[in-house]
Amino acid sequence: MTQYRTAIIACGTIARVHARGWLGAPGQPTAIGAIADTNPDALREFGDFFHVGQEHRYTNYREMLDQERPDFVDVCSWHQQHAEMVIAAAARRPKAIICQKPMAVDLGEADAMLTACERNGVKLLIAFQRPHHATWLQARELIRQGVIGKVMQVQLDDGGNILNTNSHNIRLALFLMDEPRVKWVMGAVERTTDQVERGLPAEDACLGLAHCENGATILIQGNLVRGLGQGCRVIGSDGVMELDTTRHPDSEIPTDLPMYMPEGPSARYNYEIGEVRYLNSGSNGWQTVEAPWHDCWSHQCQEAIDWVEGRIEQPISGAGHARAVQEVMMALFESARKRQRIYLPLRTRVNPLKLMVEQGDLPVEWPGRYERRARLVRGEGMSWEQRAT
Repeated sequence: MTQYRTAIIACGTIARVHARGWLGAPGQPTAIGAIADTNPDALREFGDFFHVGQEHRYTNYREMLDQERPDFVDVCSWHQQHAEMVIAAAARRPKAIICQKPMAVDLGEADAMLTACERNGVKLLIAFQRPHHATWLQARELIRQGVIGKVMQVQLDDGGNILNTNSHNIRLALFLMDEPRVKWVMGAVERTTDQVERGLPAEDACLGLAHCENGATILIQGNLVRGLGQGCRVIGSDGVMELDTTRHPDSEIPTDLPMYMPEGPSARYNYEIGEVRYLNSGSNGWQTVEAPWHDCWSHQCQEAIDWVEGRIEQPISGAGHARAVQEVMMALFESARKRQRIYLPLRTRVNPLKLMVEQGDLPVEWPGRYERRARLVRGEGMSWEQRAT
């Protein structure tokens, strides 16, 4: 039985994934009560597909928040709008807010989001969904039990830029080790082209090392080697564990049609599968970890409900964990900017990569600005900044 209403801000591809997550929670306790987007086509398509009435569709998200007063607010916009929208939503005091990853574009924004939610008594979650995979939850339990001994290093090796893809993997590394504090970060970045990702300057590649208080290190290899992608390799004193992702066959995945599908069916994310295997001195070869599959996004939405209802105190997707990821990413960039190891807590509040670009410290070899996500922009615009409002 429906008990709660969720309002979704921004009706793009990831919002469809979030909506399926809410509607897939056991017993469907939450309805999609209202939506907001500045693009009329996105608003219409999403509203029709998820059966949101015309009277609950808004082009101004603040008007939606004031008129609807939802229980949950789900921020599905691009990176540079996260802080603004979360702070605005917190001022209206819903029970909880879920914001798509990454938390923000710099540490100052992340802290402002936490402050806004704290002063208004609002719970804040950041949608790093993959720790909610059934097998990845089981993997953490096996690591706790010592199946690979003491964790020595977690290796990350995904393509793309750090804010988008390796932010997932940094979150995974900290999750698997039960959220240790990071003591210092050393990093380097390569930026030979003038690329932006969702309107924000992005690196071509990065390399970083984060040292944790438990003695383990996190090796970050962004767009450098072809490795596990969305996952990681955990090196222990008595074994190795590897985590990866795959998906159900396309024939089993619901379509988005008649909605616009620039990246194919969005439900691929809802039907994602986390794969885990480990090897130790007594395993007699690789052992596959099994666990009953569930939609990790629905698991995350259920966690938000459970947190609001007092059944849990430390949610996997709590914003404090996302803030730790933000600090590691910004410290990696700050290490590249200052050419030294950066001890945490990080004192730089802005995005150091953006600062380096603006100050001319990272001159490009092949000029010509381009947007990595141009295919997602509707209308005539070819970048996030040029999109219709």
